[in-house]
Amino acid sequence: MFSLSRESEQDLAHGILEVVERYLEARDRLKPRLTGLISAQEVMDELDIKYMTLQKWEKAGLRRYQPPLEDTRKIYYRISDLMKFLGVENG
Repeated sequence: MFSLSRESEQDLAHGILEVVERYLEARDRLKPRLTGLISAQEVMDELDIKYMTLQKWEKAGLRRYQPPLEDTRKIYYRISDLMKFLGVENG
């Protein structure tokens, strides 16, 4: 068994608090949504990312949702999927 120095304990506690604060901030930023979906444009705006980044995320496993109509181009993501993908919420 090992023990941490007082300074290491404080550093660890501080790191844990930062993670919890980021999680709570992310949860607070979410708008309540009836469907639990967010559009690709809203994701890009909220996270300040480009469409290419979303495409990379999809290749890495993020699932997209699109209405089953031929001329529909609107893309959606489940908010819970995004939170899990980003590591903000356990999956």
